[in-house]
This record gives sequence, C-alpha cells and structure tokens, in this order.
Amino acid sequence: MTKKFITFSTLVAFSFFTWSCTVYSTKKISPDQIATKSGRSVQVLRVMKTSGEIVEFPEKNPGLIAGDAIHSSSSKSIPLSEVELIWIKETDVTLSTVASLGAVAGIVGGTFLVIGLIIALTKESCPFLYADDGTGFRLEGELYSGAIFKQIERADYLKLHYLAEKQGGYTLKIANEAQETQYTDELTLLVVDHPKDTGVFVGSDGLMHTIQKPLRATSAKDSKGTDFTATLTAPDGRMWSSSPFHRNPDNPEDLKPGIILEFPKPSDAEKAKLVVRIGNTYWADSVFSRFFGAMGFMMKSWYEQANQNPKIKEKAENFLKERGVGLRVQLMNEGKWEDVGFFYPTGPFGIQDDILEFPIDKTVTNTLTVKLDGGTFFWMVDYAAVDYSADCPVEIHGLAPEEAIDENGQNVMGFLLRSDDSYYAMPKPGNYAVLKFPVPPRRPGAERSFILKSEGYYNVHSREEGTPDLQTLLALQQNPDNFLKFSLREFAKTFQSSRARPIQK
Repeated sequence: MTKKFITFSTLVAFSFFTWSCTVYSTKKISPDQIATKSGRSVQVLRVMKTSGEIVEFPEKNPGLIAGDAIHSSSSKSIPLSEVELIWIKETDVTLSTVASLGAVAGIVGGTFLVIGLIIALTKESCPFLYADDGTGFRLEGELYSGAIFKQIERADYLKLHYLAEKQGGYTLKIANEAQETQYTDELTLLVVDHPKDTGVFVGSDGLMHTIQKPLRATSAKDSKGTDFTATLTAPDGRMWSSSPFHRNPDNPEDLKPGIILEFPKPSDAEKAKLVVRIGNTYWADSVFSRFFGAMGFMMKSWYEQANQNPKIKEKAENFLKERGVGLRVQLMNEGKWEDVGFFYPTGPFGIQDDILEFPIDKTVTNTLTVKLDGGTFFWMVDYAAVDYSADCPVEIHGLAPEEAIDENGQNVMGFLLRSDDSYYAMPKPGNYAVLKFPVPPRRPGAERSFILKSEGYYNVHSREEGTPDLQTLLALQQNPDNFLKFSLREFAKTFQSSRARPIQK
C-alpha cells in the first residue's frame, strides 16, 4: 500500500511544487473583531471592488472602515457597496505584533459580511527580503519563489525600491518566516548607475534592460470586456485581478481568464520589452496549501521522490505555463495567440517589477496586442507598459556582501558570495542574516538603482499526517485542469460557509 502511495504521489508531483508560498495557518475571525476595541485595530491593506479592480493601500497609510466606506488619505474613499473582498491586517497594540492577514469581507446586496479566511503572517513561504531605507527595515519581496526542490533552483532578480545608503553602506536582511528549510546559495547586490529618466530591469533570463520611452496601453480589457485601461497606466496600487465571483468551474473560459492589452507599435520595431508590476494573491497561497494537505502522510515520500526526479524542471516549466501558476504572456499575430513567455510567481507579499523581451518583427499591424493570463484570482497586475528603444549603456557594480551576521552572531558571508552549491541554510522560522554591502563610487550625473540577484531553493516541511485525499489527487492526475476547477470550487465553498452576521453600524 505504501509503495502504491509513493508511486501515485510521483505521478501528481508536478501539480504542487511550483507555488511560491504555502499557507498552513488559518484562523476564523468574528464580526466583533473587525471593530476597533480593547487595544486592537483593523487596518485595510487591499480591496477588491465589484468590477474586479483591486486597490492596495500603503502599509504606512492603510485604509480604515468607517460608516459605509473605507477611508484613506492616500486615495479616494471606497463605498462598501462597491466592495467584493477586503484584506486586513489586525494589530494588537498591546503586544505590538501583527496577528493576521487575509481575505476578510464580502458585499452581498449592499450588506457588509465577514469571510472567515485569515492568512497568518507566520505562513509558510519563500525567504523574505528586507531593505534598510535609512530609518529601518522594509519588506521588499520574496526570493526565488516556486523553487521548492534543488532540481528547480534558479536565479531570481528582485528590483529594490527602499534601499538607501546608511553610514557608508547598504544593509539588507534575509529571513525565514515559514515552516520551511531555506537554502540560499548566492546573494549579489547589483548597483546600477544609469542615465536619468531611464529605468533598469532584469528579467528571469538574467539580462539587464533599460526602459527609456515606455508606452502605456491604449486599451486594457478583461475576458468579460470590463475596461481596466486607466487602472494599469501607473504603478499606483490600483490593480486588475480576475475576480473569482460568478465563475463556472465547468466553463474553460472561467479557469484562466486574462486581460488583453493594446499598445501602439512603430512599423520598424523588431523587439518589444513588456514591463509589468505584478503580484500573487493570498487566495493562490491558500489553494496550494489545500493541495499539500490533500497529500496527507504521502507528502514526505513525494518530496523524496520528486527531489530525485531528473524531469522535474521540465514539468515545472510546463505547469507554470499551462496551469496558470505563472503569468503567461501571449502575442496576437495574424489572428492567433502565440506564447512568448511567462513571469514566475512572486508570492503575495510585495508587488514586484519584471520585464520580458520578445520579437515582434513578424507582426504586421501598427498595434501590439498581448494577453496576460493565469489561474482565476491567482494574479494581480498593477502596471503594464511597452518599450521599443534599444538598451543603452549602464554601469553595473556586482557587489558581494562584506559581512552577513545571523541571529546567533555568526558570520555566514562565505556561503553567499557566489553560486557554488555551498548554501546558507535557514531551517526554521526566526532564522535570519543581516548583510552589509559597500557603496561603490557614483558616476557623475547618473541615477542609481538596485537589483538583488539571489539563487537558492527551499523545502516545505512535511506535516506527515492525515489520510491522503485520493479522489482529489486522482482527479488532478486525470486532467490537470481539475486543479483550476478545484480552486474555483474551494473559493465558492469558503465564501458561502464563512458568511457571518452583518456588522452593526
């Protein structure tokens, strides 16, 4: 029986390993907890409107629920009647700790209702990267998302927005805040001096690109024809996401809805650089947690076999593109969609910048039409633009850390200097290292940007409990699209079962 389970788990392995962050910890929240009381306050981080638009509030200036609206000085008030979902951060003032985060509220007939799905910040996840902005550490994002086996270890490039010089150096922090063992092989800080009014980006291919004349989309419409053109014109926290409401799991068009963008295209353009600011939703985390849970005590054996599977990388790439885990990019050419690449998962903590360059010399129209699609409610897109200019010269300083001190005061710098299969391991939550980098001389008249190159992988800790849900696993084996159907059905069940009484005004 055990051998049969192990063999079966290998067959379905490709379905699980690609996700960036797996949530095991959830808790229910009552309507009474939404209201501010007894030293606790609830802050709104994100809102999904009935149109599907997502609005993100800055961490330092979150939204607050008052009366019939969500208010914030950083943006216009949003009436609750226009809201489908709310993500909150619940803060215990007395303990000064973040208690929970997740999809919390829905609107039905104009009545504010509570969903009991809260994602704890002590979630299982890939390594978190923090940057010192001169006043303290701020979360930049997650590293090498999705690389949960050594065979799919990859280099990752994270553009930094908060890093600033302090006391003659740059300081970063890498932390394990998950039930995982995380293995980091290299951390290199790319300090880029470039011309003013020029942006720099590094794609998953490791190539540095410059953006000089980004063109906004002249049209951006989702699969239902809703216009999101104004939403995607700037990286301002207003985002498109494919709404999970009113979706039919048996309708293929509802499994991977996308957004179609049109850009002006010069007649002599041969390549296009698509620049995006994107992130994963917390719901995607929850779905993959449930799939891991379906494996029960098979998970450990599955991990062992998957780690020895030489074809795991190829299966991972295919699953990313075909099952909506990666954000697929397609180009319209002569009436047909052609795959031109995809963006890797980012994890839900921190919206990240990415770039994809692809040839367009065979397209014949003066409009560039691209489609971004992924699993329903898996992705958020904050901004998209296209640039056709040639890359201009930049000065790149690839800096190794001068020191890396872990939580025990040990210098672990030697593990992080280069890609050499010598890993800095963080086996449990609470492990971290603070890294110091030198400041290279500035090029006169140039602007400076920062990109962190990381390489590594991580292993999710097996729970080793429970009877495998063979019905769910078998359905996935028979048809990989059942993964996306499972997601829609689980969301519908979660939303319906978690409704609570209306909040008293």
